[in-house]
Amino acid sequence: MIRLPSGLWQPTRTLTRYWGLSLLTCLGLMIGFAAALIVALEVRSELGYDHFIPGADQVYLLRTLYAPANGDQISSDQSPAAMAKWLRRDSRAVSDAARLVKAEWPMHTARLSEQQNFYWTDPNFFQVVHFKAVSGDLRTALQQPDSMVLTRKMARAFFGREDVVGQTVLLSTWLPVKITAVLDDFPSNTNFENQIFIYSRANYGMLSILDAHPEWNWTSCLTFLNLRPGAVLPAAVATRIAERHGVSGIESPMRFALTPLTRLHFLGNADALMAPRGHADTIIAMIAVAVVIFVLAVVSFSELMAVQIDERRHEMAIRKSLGARTHQIFLQIMAEAAILVCLSLLLAAAAVEHLLPIINPIMRLGSSPWSDLGFMAQCLSLGFLTTMIGAVYPALALSAAHPRRHRHHIAAKVDGSLSRTLWTVARFSLLIILLIASQTVYRQWRFATSDRLNHDAAHLFIIKTASNAPADISLRPKLLPIKGVVAAAYARGLPGQSEIWPDWLQSHDGRIIQVQRQSVDTGFFDIYEVPLLAGRRFTTTYPELTPPGQVVINRAMLKALGYANPQDAIGAQLKFARRDDSAGMKIIGVVANIRLADIRDPTPPMIFDNQSAYFNRLSVRLKPEDMTSTLNAIGAIWKQSYPDAGPMQGQFYSDYVRLEYTDIHQQWFIFLLLSVAGVAVSMCGLIGLSIHIYRARRKEAAIRNALGADRFDLVVLRLKPYLLPLAIANLVAIAIAWRTTSWWLHSFALHVDLKAEDFLLASASTFVIAFATMAIHTALAEPARSSGPLRNLD
Repeated sequence: MIRLPSGLWQPTRTLTRYWGLSLLTCLGLMIGFAAALIVALEVRSELGYDHFIPGADQVYLLRTLYAPANGDQISSDQSPAAMAKWLRRDSRAVSDAARLVKAEWPMHTARLSEQQNFYWTDPNFFQVVHFKAVSGDLRTALQQPDSMVLTRKMARAFFGREDVVGQTVLLSTWLPVKITAVLDDFPSNTNFENQIFIYSRANYGMLSILDAHPEWNWTSCLTFLNLRPGAVLPAAVATRIAERHGVSGIESPMRFALTPLTRLHFLGNADALMAPRGHADTIIAMIAVAVVIFVLAVVSFSELMAVQIDERRHEMAIRKSLGARTHQIFLQIMAEAAILVCLSLLLAAAAVEHLLPIINPIMRLGSSPWSDLGFMAQCLSLGFLTTMIGAVYPALALSAAHPRRHRHHIAAKVDGSLSRTLWTVARFSLLIILLIASQTVYRQWRFATSDRLNHDAAHLFIIKTASNAPADISLRPKLLPIKGVVAAAYARGLPGQSEIWPDWLQSHDGRIIQVQRQSVDTGFFDIYEVPLLAGRRFTTTYPELTPPGQVVINRAMLKALGYANPQDAIGAQLKFARRDDSAGMKIIGVVANIRLADIRDPTPPMIFDNQSAYFNRLSVRLKPEDMTSTLNAIGAIWKQSYPDAGPMQGQFYSDYVRLEYTDIHQQWFIFLLLSVAGVAVSMCGLIGLSIHIYRARRKEAAIRNALGADRFDLVVLRLKPYLLPLAIANLVAIAIAWRTTSWWLHSFALHVDLKAEDFLLASASTFVIAFATMAIHTALAEPARSSGPLRNLD
């Protein structure tokens, strides 16, 4: 009587004997596991933003809301600079408050000299946000001016080591700062994008500038609050405190909201984001696709094991004749499956770890999947148990072989199996949907970052102006003589969307219209190639802090006012709704909608004035030739014009746009990755079915071979059972893909149209994949020869 082996020798010997199927099974499972593990790591990362900070759920970001009673809400992650001081002093609920302001300056050590992003920081910041320090005391680290706290990563970059407390870093060429503490490295899933914190009272430290100008009541800082135990700070209380100090009210209707740091990532888009937002719909879509791919991988695993039923039924019948029990054979088959599953899981984890350097810049999964052993253990255990369930059917089928009936066993035809046909339809449907989704998301990303722009963003350089004097527009005339400069124009905030200036106008029929107000230079519309629809552009600017007498409006504002023809609006008067004594503003021009806002939202009504008092951006159009030399010349003039202002801060507009749509690029990359995984899993499953067809129809193939059929004919023979499932899959997938991609595209105010070519290409790809898979297996498989007796072909 044969007993169940106590070790792994028998299962290992069996897997070695059928090494081809074992390798194919392991490969399909590995790809399915890897895809599911990547998505699991991404979901963990997205849901765990800032959880590494002790007490992060008790740290609140003070956000600003512009929301009149009859208008849409506009929000900002920033708040007025003085709100931290006022709340700390006037609210019993607030125990402490601190601010950050983003900046970028060159920093120099003996080892490294380059531009670095950092935060200007209040000295009590680390008493509000409790990062973990590896050296130094965060309670006192920023008590002295010109102090720096940085992460271990930045310490290694500057000095090549981590024990850098007491070392000095030179900001620009004139401000030395002393390192007083080193923080543990930040994970990728954090809203704190910069890893350097500096407290300074230098004249050009942004917090120093803001504190010197308390009359600047616009949103300018990231403000963090701690509340006393059990206390709450209602939005109405924060608003009343702001009103007492002249910030809010009818003149500038602000409200405030407190958002826990751990809940910030999935809030809606806003002005002056602390960090790019996440999107819950993307997470749900990723989970759904990963689950389907994983299920198909398990089904392929089960099918490939089932292929062995005909191959091994003689073996199992003989073993039963020798006394083996059914449960012993069943346990052996399950042991073989367990070995394959464990090997596939380990290979998948190793593959993901090796892929991290490639996918991390886009997906930000972390340094290693093994950094959280508990999470990895849960993922691997779930994968193991789920896959072992898929092994039950082939194990039961193999262990049920009867010694007296095995000789009369007739293999069922593949094309007669309803379950196999349904899984084939599901496999191809998923593949088509993934291919269409990947192409659609890519086209939308291209549309957002280049195709839809009204101008050549790659040659537009945006400079943040630095003069402390109001209405200083002296830099533009100095840049125009440079050989590589085509044109230059000032604006307030534009072309970015980091400084939204909401306002409310009263139309001629008494309606209140929420608008975005912008101040622009005379040549702004020319630089951004914004067509003039009627009237004229500005010919001058004015520096006084008075309401504008003339404005230019966009087409969205024209529609909001109720005009059908742009010419009809010329000469019309507008009035601010927030002031009863405000003078009227005359419309002198109508321009097309300038595509600067996020394409997710409709272009808002906008009014443009020519007030130069708040200009803070200079757009410079460069010639394509030798832009490096042109930028060097601009930098030299900057140093001459503002010797104490620190380095010039600027970026190409194309870079800004790409950062604005990082989430769409990430979605495209994820769907592309899942598409590749889906293709690989599908091919493994198809090869398994091809093997089954080959064995079930070997006699027919031998007869056709005897009659002169070539390999192409044999490929067509194997492909026939897939033609109907492929046709059904195309009908199902195209309907689902059309509906889902249409829904996704219509979440954008501006979007590409669905193309029939994308659907046809995805459909044709599935036929190519199926044909190529069958051709590969036909080429590698031993042909059914007609030279031997056909009765010997099983």
